[in-house]
Amino acid sequence: MNRAVFILLLVLPVVAGADTLKVESFNLRYDNPDDGINAWPKRREMVITHIQSVKPDILTLQEALAHQLDWLSAQLTDYRCVGVGRDNGKREGEFVPICYRTDKLEALDSGHFWLSDTPNQAGSIGRGAHLPRVTSWIKLKHHPSLKTLTAFNTHFSHVSAEARNKSAEILLEQARKISGQLPIIISGDFNALPAELSYRHLLQNTMLPLQDAASAIAPQPTLNGFGTADPPVRIDYILTSKGFRVFDFDTFQINIEGRYISDHYPIMATVGLP
Repeated sequence: MNRAVFILLLVLPVVAGADTLKVESFNLRYDNPDDGINAWPKRREMVITHIQSVKPDILTLQEALAHQLDWLSAQLTDYRCVGVGRDNGKREGEFVPICYRTDKLEALDSGHFWLSDTPNQAGSIGRGAHLPRVTSWIKLKHHPSLKTLTAFNTHFSHVSAEARNKSAEILLEQARKISGQLPIIISGDFNALPAELSYRHLLQNTMLPLQDAASAIAPQPTLNGFGTADPPVRIDYILTSKGFRVFDFDTFQINIEGRYISDHYPIMATVGLP
């Protein structure tokens, strides 16, 4: 047998195992009519085509307004989404929803908290921040493997390093309390370069050891600014407990005839549950 084929046959059962998950993080860009050719109504079909093509098991979104999430949910009939608007804990303001495939995953519990000193107070604003920032979470049972995990989805401040640093602390504290001993996934738009303190704190903390799913490959930029980011940078991440195996990581740099899928590129990690 050809040696390369033999090695592939050995690897495939591991990559395609019953405990494998595809996790996508995607900042949609809120529906802003001033975005011109890249306004939401002109690119939403591109968004849904992409999601239906890659079929993530867990899909985490940022900047979704209620009507955007309603439209996506109507198209994604194989998924169920959880999350609240950041302004009032209901439908006002941007959501950071977590959507999951109901044929593979079952929700055991879910909730949310604000990245502030009063995380249970709807619409509360954190130290140094200009806007409320909310995090969604969900405990999921993965039916193929019978394993359970907790997923978190967040969006840090885009204007304040102080707010991002504090947000990282609150996120870690809440994630540890909520997840207990369960393996975790944290995804989102951190609005921070890998050299920044908030990112380093997430990766170097000792109470909840995490790994960057993109670290095994050469990570690609995720912020394109609809072509205005100079240079494009990486500020979107998928982090996991260190027990996860990372099989693959993709950054989908989608631009069709000058129209971008969003001002951020979606990213996806293929991981094995511990």
